[in-house]
Amino acid sequence: MSLVLAADYQNEGKVGEALADAFKTGLVKREDLFITTKLWNSDHGHVVEACKTSLKKLQLDYLDLFLVHFPIATKHTGVGTTASALDEEGVLDIDPTISLETTWHAMEQTVSMGLVRSIGISNYDIFLTRDCLGYSKIKPAVNQIETHRYFQRDSLVNFCQKHGIAVTAHSPWWLLG
Repeated sequence: MSLVLAADYQNEGKVGEALADAFKTGLVKREDLFITTKLWNSDHGHVVEACKTSLKKLQLDYLDLFLVHFPIATKHTGVGTTASALDEEGVLDIDPTISLETTWHAMEQTVSMGLVRSIGISNYDIFLTRDCLGYSKIKPAVNQIETHRYFQRDSLVNFCQKHGIAVTAHSPWWLLG
């Protein structure tokens, strides 16, 4: 079974309680689950701390997959918080001091620390994915993107497949309703 969580979804705490109960009662074993969570935009400069916060909320020792939720670093609002990153004029408060390369190297550190088994990206276009491959020591295992029958993104999907990056889709089912 696969679970996809994120600090921004504010579901890690409740899911962590449910997981702890399920493990305790023997309903499921940790090794039977594949658990993914995502780094929020305001935590790009605090990757390891954010990962540890997610693990604590989830009551887990490791994540199977940790994704950069969006390729943008915004003003830090506190680890694990997803408060608005808009400034007083309503403009996105981007932090220009944190590069995606810096974020990625910190993601790699979570792997070397044993906090995470795999790392990946989300919402990266073909150019950002190419750049990530250029500076990564550990290439992204996954690029989670919006793709569905009305937005197929063949060039990006083919590029990822050519470079051994699995593509997963978010938002593919809303069109069926």
